[in-house]
Amino acid sequence: MTLSLRQLEAFVAVCDEGSFSKAAQRIHISQSGLSILVRELESSLGTRLFDRSTRHVLLTRAGEEFRAPCMRLLADLSRAVGNVKALEARQRGHVVVAAPPLLAARLLVGMAQVFRTEYPDITVGLLDIPAESILQRLQAGTVDIGFGAFASDQPDFAVEPLMRGPLMALLPKTHPLASRRTIPWAQMASAGLVMQAPGNPFRADLDRAFARLGLEPVVNVEVTQLSTVISLVEAGFGAAIMPPYAALLPANRKTVIRPISAPHLPSEIVMVTDALRAPSAASQAFREIAHSVVRKMRKAASDGGRTRRAAAISGDPAD
Repeated sequence: MTLSLRQLEAFVAVCDEGSFSKAAQRIHISQSGLSILVRELESSLGTRLFDRSTRHVLLTRAGEEFRAPCMRLLADLSRAVGNVKALEARQRGHVVVAAPPLLAARLLVGMAQVFRTEYPDITVGLLDIPAESILQRLQAGTVDIGFGAFASDQPDFAVEPLMRGPLMALLPKTHPLASRRTIPWAQMASAGLVMQAPGNPFRADLDRAFARLGLEPVVNVEVTQLSTVISLVEAGFGAAIMPPYAALLPANRKTVIRPISAPHLPSEIVMVTDALRAPSAASQAFREIAHSVVRKMRKAASDGGRTRRAAAISGDPAD
């Protein structure tokens, strides 16, 4: 017995439409051509599938029995074709991802390395640019995925939580607060801070946090880049408040990292894409790799020695 895909499509179309003429229009064939397909199918099965009259087309008992498995077969085949096409689409392409310089160096490079191993024929463009430029480039279409500490209320962007953890204090080892295990916000406010300049998204978040707590921070120095903030802390110019990926900083004999507590104000690192543009197959693949890398980081943190540095990224998954 030989059944063709076209015969099965014709049968399901008649079942759905209840009419040979409408079914023929649906699958773009003449009515006589559709009738031939149905007769050939019935001949192969050795039974009638429809009772036909001038006004009605009704399924026979055999037709009722055949309908459900036939529809499942076509649905499974459609999914299989879609999966193969998606897989083929991921064999080539280009994706551009962007993050602030420190996050790009400490997290994005590792993601890109895994991605290159999984998808060697998809090229990756990495941009280490200021956070305030990332959203502009997403809207312009020159960046596919942005990473950073962006607020979730971005109407023009799709925001996916990636990493959640406490804000961290970066302190010179000689700082009076360096001996504490955790540092309250009130003490951070008076610690003498090195901060990014106003206009930076992370700085805006910190300003809102201090305002909610009724605190006025003492700011020693303001600079543009987070990497410069770190260098100034290492040089003893003051303390700094860092996003959760500060836990990824390499050990430094001049500084210590401590969680900020009382109250606990978690911060999120997110992936951002343009909500108005459908992601390419390459872009979707990179997003999946990003989530996979962070999951492995959390698992390594929980399976390992659970140092304070790892604990900052081993908190609740940002689902």
